[in-house]
Amino acid sequence: MLLMVGYDDELNHVFGKIEGVLTKDLASNYLSKVAQIASENKCRKVITDLREAQLFANQKEMEILAKELKGIGIELSFRRAILISNDINDYKVWENFNFRNGFKDMRLFSDERVALEWMKSNNN
Repeated sequence: MLLMVGYDDELNHVFGKIEGVLTKDLASNYLSKVAQIASENKCRKVITDLREAQLFANQKEMEILAKELKGIGIELSFRRAILISNDINDYKVWENFNFRNGFKDMRLFSDERVALEWMKSNNN
C-alpha cells in the first residue's frame, strides 16, 4: 500500500498517489492531507493517481465520504483530476456523488497528459 501527497510549485497543484486497496477510511485520510497541503500552498488544483489502486468501497461509503468532503477541508472551488485505469463505473458513481454535493470541477481521466492539460485550462 502506498499513499503519497505533495505539492508541485512549478505546475501549482497538489499531487497524490494511492496504490493498493482503496477504502473509504484511506480515501478520507488522503483527502484530509490534500486539503492541508492545498491550504498551506493556497492552491486549488489537485491531481490524484489511482491507476494502481483497487477501489474497495461500496456506494453508501462513497456517498458518505462525498458529504464529508467540506468537513475535511476539500473546497467546492477545487479543480480535481483523478487518473484511473479500471473500476470506471465505480469511479463514475464517486464522481456523481461529488457533483450532487456541489463539487462540480472534478473529472476522471485515463491519460495523465490530458488531465494535466485540463488542469492548466483554468488558471485560477
